[in-house]
Order: sequence, then C-alpha cells, then structure tokens
Amino acid sequence: MKMFKLGTFAAAMITSVSAVAAPINIADTNGYDRHTVYADGPVSRVVITSEFAHNFSADIELRDGARCEYGNLYSNVDGSHIVNAAVQPDQNIVGQATIGVNNGIPEERLTDSKLLKLGCYDADNTWYHVLVNVPGAPIVNWDITVEPAGEFVNQPYSFGYHSAYRVKSTLNVDNQNRSQSYCHTVANRGVSLGLFHGKDTSNVFHADVFTQDKVYTNDTAQPVLYQIIECENAAGKTMAVKVFNLTDPNGIYTYEDQLIIK
Repeated sequence: MKMFKLGTFAAAMITSVSAVAAPINIADTNGYDRHTVYADGPVSRVVITSEFAHNFSADIELRDGARCEYGNLYSNVDGSHIVNAAVQPDQNIVGQATIGVNNGIPEERLTDSKLLKLGCYDADNTWYHVLVNVPGAPIVNWDITVEPAGEFVNQPYSFGYHSAYRVKSTLNVDNQNRSQSYCHTVANRGVSLGLFHGKDTSNVFHADVFTQDKVYTNDTAQPVLYQIIECENAAGKTMAVKVFNLTDPNGIYTYEDQLIIK
C-alpha cells in the first residue's frame, strides 16, 4: 500500500510539473501584417522589420519586467521547423528587444507563410509562446504572349522590327498579406503596358488577377519588349522579368523569362 501511494504521489508530481512547464500561447490576431499588437502576455507589440525574403528580423516591445529568450520560425505549409532566431535585448532602451536571422531562410521556403514562436516570460516568470504570423514572399504567376499585329519593317543598316504587336497577359498575384502589399512596374524601356488594371502601380491589395488583351504600336522601333514588375510585402519582394525579341520577321519569341525572389 505504501509503495502504491508513493507511486501515485510521484505520478501526481510529474503531472503537476508538466502542467506548470507548458507555455501559454498568445495568438497573433492581426493576420499577416507587419505590425502585431497583443492585449495580454509579456509582449505588447512586434514589428517585422526585414525587407528581404532570405532574412527575418523584428522589433519586440515588452511589458514591464518581461523578457524574451529565443525564437523559432516554422512553415505554415507543413509545420516544419525552418530556423532558430536569436533574441537580443536592447542595451539602451528598457523593454525593447530585437530578433533576427540573416540568410537563414532556404530558397524552397521563401514563399511559405510562416509562424514565429517567441519564448518569453512575464514579470512573474510565467512562460509564454508569443506567436507572430509572418507572410511568405509574394507569389507571382505571369502568363504573357506577344504576337505580331502589324508589318515587319526592314531597315538597310539596322535591325528590322515588328511595327505592332498584340499582348495577351494574365498576371495572378497573391501577396499573402491583408494590407501593406502592392506591385509596380520597375522597368519597361518607355513602353507602358499598364499591367495593373491600366496602371503601372497597383493599389494596396492581398490577391488579384490582372488581365489584358491589347495591341500596341512600336512607334520608337524598339528591338525588344522589356518588362520588369515587382510585388512587395512585409516578408520580401518577388520580381518577374519578361523580354520579347521584336527583330525576327518570322515571329516574336521570348528572349528572357525570370522569376526572382529577394
């Protein structure tokens, strides 16, 4: 009987310790925005400060007497651990800290939406996991074709060119972010296609599909149609490059097609 009581007591102690040791989760209720505000727990606010998808950094504002000691970044796609992130207390400002990792996010995880788990303690030394939603880099799928729509102009001492061309474009963008995300045309060699509903810069948006079917005249005798667009959110930037050769009398073909996440 005594042995049974001793075993029962030990089991109760283990259960009690496990219950105390489990962290309290504080959820991010602000979606995937750059700023997250918390009503409860050791952290009052987290601001994502990184600009490039391979890196992650954020500023942490702590409540009185609180501290954060570590952070881990996970993929929301499959729940796998991506990288540990170090927390550094601000030596000059009480209640401030930073967290970050440089070049720690692998290529295959750049567009994954992510979850940061901050290990923090309040003034009473209660353990918390403060959760921060981190968007993946914008997902850009751009299908575009360019076809001759006029004459081919031969020039005796220079390249020939198509005098007009028809552009069929479907640009599907998921910025993975409720706000603070947009796209714009970075370069076009003076030929504006107005890819974003007739403009070269979009309004702030989460996800959208931009379509176009239009004929353009090559008034300046350009040898190529050159377009670079970039979409940006709180996690990084995705750049799409499309270049079409306009100097072949037999047709118009793709000269360059790149998707760059940075």
